[in-house]
Amino acid sequence: MSPQEWYGCFRHSWQNLLVREAFQHPGKYNRGVLDRIYDALQEAGYLRPGYTIHDPFGGVGTAARRALAAGYYWQGVEIEAHHVAAARANFKLWQEPWMRGTAVMLHGDSREDNGLETGSVDVVMGSPPYDDLLNSSGEGPGARHDSKHHRPENSRKLSSAPDYGASPGNLALATSRPRKPGELPEFDRDALLILGQCRRLLRPAGITVWVTKDYIRDGRRVPFSDRWEALCGRAGFVCVQRVRAMLIDPPAFQLTIDGTAAPAYKQYKSQWRRDAESQGAAPIEHRDVRFFVKRTEKWQKSTTQRILRNLK
Repeated sequence: MSPQEWYGCFRHSWQNLLVREAFQHPGKYNRGVLDRIYDALQEAGYLRPGYTIHDPFGGVGTAARRALAAGYYWQGVEIEAHHVAAARANFKLWQEPWMRGTAVMLHGDSREDNGLETGSVDVVMGSPPYDDLLNSSGEGPGARHDSKHHRPENSRKLSSAPDYGASPGNLALATSRPRKPGELPEFDRDALLILGQCRRLLRPAGITVWVTKDYIRDGRRVPFSDRWEALCGRAGFVCVQRVRAMLIDPPAFQLTIDGTAAPAYKQYKSQWRRDAESQGAAPIEHRDVRFFVKRTEKWQKSTTQRILRNLK
């Protein structure tokens, strides 16, 4: 399946829309990407007023704002207490008479059931942290690019991934390296537990959306989006659509001094990333948005084709 491309997703910020504490979270959704996801799900009929959305990586609740406006029930699970507090403060900030939906942030561990009912969710929507953030020597969401954040592998219990927190079970702290030969890496094991809970919660005709991005580690591009898709496959999901939310706009041509037209590109990347790419680092041109449904015994290719038509 050929991925779609979404442009113009990174032109708006969360300025004046979040409480101050929420800006400390390093992995917030981008507003434009969220809007495009909600638009796609609404147009395809996967979201209707009263439907329930579940986010196992609730963070500071940014995905709930659009749900509140559209009349959905949004529930998030977040393992870090300070992010839970920021999310709940955001919900209070957003209280307006025209907000028709409901938002709830649970303080819990998404590897567990958290008292949530099987088959009670219409849409699962989330953005998982990168694997092995604690030991990363490259780029990660919110990662600081200096030596004090590059810690040895055995420091996991003593330190935390930058700005993500330090609670036991935080996926951002899980290592991608097997502790013993033949053993499942800690990140994969915990991710599969979380995905298993998502599959349990999702109703049979529901849909799951993940926002991910490849990253650079030790000068090499790590295909994290493909790795997450593979984990979803192991958990019983099948990918039905891939979208690239582009970090660079289509070229706009401008005249040079000699009167010729030259392409000018608008980029939505950090200055650190631009500098690294100018020095030869592998470019990261997009975030990935991938849509999944449950794989069942009655699954047929025609089902995938129908969903693809709906999401276009």
